[in-house]
Amino acid sequence: MNLRLLAALAPVLAAHVAAQTPSMLYTTSQTEFTMSGSGGTVLQRLLPNEVTQLDLQPCPTFSAEKWSPRTCYDTMAGDDQPDGLIHDPLRFGRIDALLDMQSPLAAAAPSQRTVFWSPSQAMGVANSGAPGLRPGDTGRIIYNTSGFGVVEYFLKAEDVQIALGLPPTPIVVDVDAIAADPSMGVYFSLNQNLAVTAGCGLAFVRDGDVLVIPAASITWTADLRVASVLPGCAELCYSEAMMDAFVVGANVANANGVCVTQVGDLEGLEIDYAGPFGIVPGCTGAVTARPSLIFTASTLTGGSVLTTAAGGQIWTATCVPFGTQCGFGPTLGIQVGLRPPTAATGVPSFLNAICLTRTDRFVLEPQQHVVPLGSPAVIDMYSPGAVNFVFAAISPPNVAPCVPFPNLLFPDVYVLSWVWSTFTGGGFTTFATPPVNVSAKVVFQAGTFAPGLVLSTPATVEW
Repeated sequence: MNLRLLAALAPVLAAHVAAQTPSMLYTTSQTEFTMSGSGGTVLQRLLPNEVTQLDLQPCPTFSAEKWSPRTCYDTMAGDDQPDGLIHDPLRFGRIDALLDMQSPLAAAAPSQRTVFWSPSQAMGVANSGAPGLRPGDTGRIIYNTSGFGVVEYFLKAEDVQIALGLPPTPIVVDVDAIAADPSMGVYFSLNQNLAVTAGCGLAFVRDGDVLVIPAASITWTADLRVASVLPGCAELCYSEAMMDAFVVGANVANANGVCVTQVGDLEGLEIDYAGPFGIVPGCTGAVTARPSLIFTASTLTGGSVLTTAAGGQIWTATCVPFGTQCGFGPTLGIQVGLRPPTAATGVPSFLNAICLTRTDRFVLEPQQHVVPLGSPAVIDMYSPGAVNFVFAAISPPNVAPCVPFPNLLFPDVYVLSWVWSTFTGGGFTTFATPPVNVSAKVVFQAGTFAPGLVLSTPATVEW
């Protein structure tokens, strides 16, 4: 295979790839497992610092599946601590918020490179430079002329604090949920109760509140990220008491079959474009959008998802309600494709972050990220193609380089000059390398035709 030829063909091939699937991306608050068992691979184990995909059409699929393994983020971020290891099992702590805000300038489809997230634990700054990705930020890992492993922000913690009427530093906010639309603004919730001095008499924020930075108060970049906000512009969209009322209206059971009556800590947000939409006069005189919102909360164990529409309902995507109605047993987690621990008890997780997008998956994950010398690496994979070409290259000790490779899955190629390769079949599969007897960091990636040429997420193994 000739990379120059592939790079030249990629835009043409990408045009022939099947349309991506309407999906919900989410994270779980605890380690959970896919309903399918993912072919017996490690891909069945869903961690709070990884992102899961659930297809929504024609109806929600029977199983949620891993969309972005932590090893993908490891490879993109590199050794950011630095501690000599690219793999960081605790990277991000938990992913607290997800946002797919597509740029009008985007040349690629949504991917692990383009979706924004907010961590509960700050990244290191060895590769990204200060301030890095912190709990108050919503950002993503990119590369540019300053290097690889760089953070690009949708909304910085400093701007959240300015919108709340607080000094930009020190950073005290922790963003726990986010949704946005350039015509409406940015909706968010915090992970803490906090005294603020924002407009409209907003003096105290609760972790169950939904706040909004109105669109008129935001200066957008050309690719629709937040460049700046007006001081003290944040307004209360839905109070915690109102969110409690929506939960009561939804009449949903938790993982133990108990009726949920409070929102607790609001965890995930997305705009419900199918629900009612309203506008209210803001304190500045400009109207503020009040859309229906899809949401999750810390009280919603079993993984249920609700909407504020019609006074509060269990959210339904096409044909399946994402929760069990109170009085009809527990919310098991099967509604969002998670495997319950027993037939009578739901998953202990709530969904910690959600966003709606159009995407598919092609993922690699090693069974061991750090392998003893003299041992092979064993790597599990899911591919949408029938035959896959897997290739591997030596990675620098800090962060692996890559180049753009336009396609509808992972948009960059990491293996620029490979030292080993193999072929595998499609679907869930496993491959192993020969034993490696020298210390090395090796990045793996796969390609297939589905029907256009597409690339998998990268995975790094360290010997």
